[in-house]
Amino acid sequence: MREFKLVLFAFLLISAALKGEKIIILGQAGTEGELAFPRQVAEGPDRNIYIYDQADAFIKVYSPGGNFLRKIGGKGQGPGEIQRADGVTFGFTADSMLFFTEFFGGHPWITIVELDGKLNRVIKPQVKEFFGIHRAVSLAKGGFLVEFAFLGKPEKEKDYFYHRSLREIALLDAEGQILSRIRQTNHITRISYVHDGADSPIPYTPMFLWCPYDESSVLFSEGLETNIQVIDYSGKLARKIETSLPKPEKVTGKDLDEWKKQRREMIQSRDPDWWGRFGKVIEKYKKSIYPYKPTIWEINRTPQGNFLIAARIDRGQPRRGYWLMDGDGKQLIKVDTSAWIMGISPHFIFLGEVDEGGIPSIKALERQGREEDDLLNLRR
Repeated sequence: MREFKLVLFAFLLISAALKGEKIIILGQAGTEGELAFPRQVAEGPDRNIYIYDQADAFIKVYSPGGNFLRKIGGKGQGPGEIQRADGVTFGFTADSMLFFTEFFGGHPWITIVELDGKLNRVIKPQVKEFFGIHRAVSLAKGGFLVEFAFLGKPEKEKDYFYHRSLREIALLDAEGQILSRIRQTNHITRISYVHDGADSPIPYTPMFLWCPYDESSVLFSEGLETNIQVIDYSGKLARKIETSLPKPEKVTGKDLDEWKKQRREMIQSRDPDWWGRFGKVIEKYKKSIYPYKPTIWEINRTPQGNFLIAARIDRGQPRRGYWLMDGDGKQLIKVDTSAWIMGISPHFIFLGEVDEGGIPSIKALERQGREEDDLLNLRR
């Protein structure tokens, strides 16, 4: 099967070349700039390609032709370094700088560096509570849209505890002052035997999906409805966009049994002792708190003002669906692919895949025209 995939990919490379398209494979094993655990990829304002590699906590930079140029960040405690490797997202500011954020246990600020990696400044959000930053988006007029995460209080249920995950989209100015709180949720997401940790996530919790819609509003969804909300910066619902997204399916007892099996096998393979002391709490979760499975897991704005929406990842399905929709919810094209990462930048379509041997790769396909046409070529 592996040999067949290599032959198939070689055929795709030849076909792309005949069409005038170019596929770039980034960070191949054994090369400088090798990628071990890529989590995010984006095109920078300099047209170089930036990829965050969780394995060594570096943002690695490649030329448009795929040559490794440099790396930024790295594990460390100081400004310009990354304290928590598994909770990083990055982006670019309106004045062409790179910024990155960290989740709980990481640096509680937004780090801004020049494109060569030199530290410019840090922005410390004026927040009193203990928080992590799940994601941030730089705004054209300065400031940021920031997704904060806060710790909720545990709730006692017989001989175990439920834990909530409070999420909030906030508008920050360039100094980190909160100008408005746009949207907030507070869902139960974890279960544990003790009140202060050693918790396990529960499945099928509502999502917290958003991206900028225009200069004064965001697109928002919990993944449980076919419509998507447009919320202005004051927190007011401006409109609902009807889409042709599939309706959520009900959670069944079989779904929970399969989740428990996968969770048990994963924890036991990593740490049998932890499973024996804490992991067995998942057996207490006999009925899903949330009756439906979220349909979508990602929403991103594209360069041409469309929206790329990713379906829920299902371990039982080899392919994942991606929808390209315009600002009114009209479906322009749907693509099913084995890629667990897909992104559209001004000059590339990015695909992140993992082969049967567990080796990840990031591929960049040079774009030729409109976004829907490029995705149509990809689907073909």
